Amino acid sequence: MNKETTCCFTGPRPKRLPMNGNEYSAEIAALKVELRRAVNEAYDDGFRFFMNGMAEGFDVFSAEAVLELKKEHPDAALIAVLPYSKAPQNHSAGICRRMENILLGADFVYSLGEEHVLGCEHRRNAYMVENSSRIIGYYNGLSSGTAHCWNLALEKGLETVNLYEYDQT
Repeated sequence: MNKETTCCFTGPRPKRLPMNGNEYSAEIAALKVELRRAVNEAYDDGFRFFMNGMAEGFDVFSAEAVLELKKEHPDAALIAVLPYSKAPQNHSAGICRRMENILLGADFVYSLGEEHVLGCEHRRNAYMVENSSRIIGYYNGLSSGTAHCWNLALEKGLETVNLYEYDQT
């Protein structure tokens, strides 16, 4: 893995996505189409490593988009970056199962700690940004975790693809 061919993701939990992240809504279906397009475009631009922070909402959607890409392009790699090892278990049963499936399909799984500690999600964000050159996100200016990651990416000079902008057109 090298920084020049690594892309990371950031976006909010379901409640800050359109329609509260309702996956049966037309808005979320459209967001997923744009997300798959952005992932495919990143692959076409030479990105082969896709880092994902494994949070509910946008992260799950983006990890699933990378797993879809891998079916056609097996040289693409999904890298799951957990803020702590038990993070996927702190969700509803349905989301927990989806996250387990994502982790099974991931090429690499990094856990930055064993237990949840204050600031562990920010540390995860910093790790992803430090090791990437592009970020694909859904940044609406509101969510604190997404804002932290997005602003860090801007500070570090990453290329940015903001799907919120597409959602507003």
